Amino acid sequence: MRWAIIAYLAVSASGLSGAPATGPASRPARLSISARLAPAQLERFDRDRAALAGRVKPPDVPYPFVRGVFHVHSRLSHDSRGTIPEIVAAAKATRTRIVGLTEHRSPQVDVIAENVKGWQDGIYFMAGTESNHTLHWPGREGQPDLRFVSHPEGVPTFERARFDGMEIYNTHSDAKDESVKMLLAAVILNLPAVKAHPEAAFASFLDYPSEFLARFDALTLEGPFAGLAANDSHQNQGFKVMAMPDGGLEVFDATDDSVFKSDGVAARMLLAAFGHTSTPEQPLLLSRIQVDPYEISMRHVGTFLQIDRIDERTVRHALRTGRIVLGFEIIAPLPAVGFWVERAGAPAGTVGDQIWWQPGLALRWALPFDADVRILRNGRPIHQAATGSGVLEDIAEGVYRLEAYLTLAGEYRPWVITNPVYVTRGPQ
Repeated sequence: MRWAIIAYLAVSASGLSGAPATGPASRPARLSISARLAPAQLERFDRDRAALAGRVKPPDVPYPFVRGVFHVHSRLSHDSRGTIPEIVAAAKATRTRIVGLTEHRSPQVDVIAENVKGWQDGIYFMAGTESNHTLHWPGREGQPDLRFVSHPEGVPTFERARFDGMEIYNTHSDAKDESVKMLLAAVILNLPAVKAHPEAAFASFLDYPSEFLARFDALTLEGPFAGLAANDSHQNQGFKVMAMPDGGLEVFDATDDSVFKSDGVAARMLLAAFGHTSTPEQPLLLSRIQVDPYEISMRHVGTFLQIDRIDERTVRHALRTGRIVLGFEIIAPLPAVGFWVERAGAPAGTVGDQIWWQPGLALRWALPFDADVRILRNGRPIHQAATGSGVLEDIAEGVYRLEAYLTLAGEYRPWVITNPVYVTRGPQ
């Protein structure tokens, strides 16, 4: 019955899903969304994830490492009901120190004026907006505005000079390449396992952001440009599965918008999976689940800033210059990462920095444990090794960044993606 439903929906969903992810994270080829949400796979994910977490040892690195999350929505956005206390609680649970709020603009309220700014119960907040494919944090405390390209998949071209950087990963963008019908069918059919393994279920759509990174690499060849992770946290993907009086099945999100409808044979098969065979006189709640509580969507990926203190100047400077490391902590914890250039055995600069080239420069890295590490120069891989630390001696000019991958539940998954360090010719 289960596979009959999935097969039926696969045919009806043809043409709705995006192409499978390509790039290093697709090796070996990723499982389908229905296979990733199967109970045995969810259990394996959590088991392997716990084993990886047990291996973590903070590396000795020369630069600080502060966790932030950016592109976060609260009740001030039309599509969220989340509160600041809920966001604070999730931040504390995920070791997040900085939250970049980006509310949708509203004709009824000034979302910047009404939102929290600065320190709130131990968490540092930036109040911003998301509109027209732009994350915008207006200037504050004498610091200039910040603008990042948001949802780059919807922006074929943009004027580089208008932006400080771009999203190089976006949770919502990542999820959109899954067929809605296949995703919801797999969730419904595996609901007890999804509820028992919520983080494994949330990670089911995680793919390496190959297209975003290809654009980012091209931009950084022109000059420094920052890349951040967009959690796109709304806490609005709570689903109510309802049996309807017309014999159909309908799914509503946390804002009571209808996100999925099924009727006919598919509806009867899905309703049967809930043990429901009769038609109700009124809409009948079959099940309820919150897929994206703030704690899970914030743990999913962190934007780590290499700053030694938290205030408006240091946070904005790190975002503007790209002193940023992305870490998918839904895969494994990331207490620290180091990726830096050494001159004569001493640190000369880290991600986001521009370093004058001279003979004898070395590129060094350190991770919490061994992973599959790739070093890229000018967007192309130049080194790969299964190691937790390493060094490349006598490096040439170029734009260097690091990616690290882990195998979890039989799949090759992204764990760490750094912004570049820029090694350039100095003035002659």
